[in-house]
Amino acid sequence: MKDLLHLYEKGGPVMIAIVGLSVLLYARCFYLLLWLRGERRHMRPEGAVTPAQLRILHRRQQAVQDAFRQHRIVLGAMIAAAPLLGLLGTVSGMMKTFASLADRVGEKSMEGLAHGISEVLVATESGLAVAIPAMLLVYLAHRTVHRSSQELNQLECAAGEGLSP
Repeated sequence: MKDLLHLYEKGGPVMIAIVGLSVLLYARCFYLLLWLRGERRHMRPEGAVTPAQLRILHRRQQAVQDAFRQHRIVLGAMIAAAPLLGLLGTVSGMMKTFASLADRVGEKSMEGLAHGISEVLVATESGLAVAIPAMLLVYLAHRTVHRSSQELNQLECAAGEGLSP
């Protein structure tokens, strides 16, 4: 908790929004990855695959792809919002910096300038630090969905070969 207060002091009020967004974003990312892992486990039948099982697996795969698309839209919006919040913190910090320069002279103005630039950099860095790893997690989820689809295609090919005389 102490670290969050320190981050708020260093990055300004926009840090509350960035931290809140990061909690929601990563909770959804990890939920999606765990859910996809469970679904992928259910998509691996034991033994020979019948045409009826293939149809069920196709429907399930289509449902997984549809659910992934919906999650990806929400996650994409959240990922895009993180650097924008960092940019908002940058603008806010720059406004404070210029205001402090106008109000102060000499050494006090340099102190205000250093504090303002620090706030700007912390907010910008935080927005990017939230967005970039989340993009990688969404990419991992995309790869999982793609692999699952490839495995289903391989099952179809193997079942097709087994059905031919």
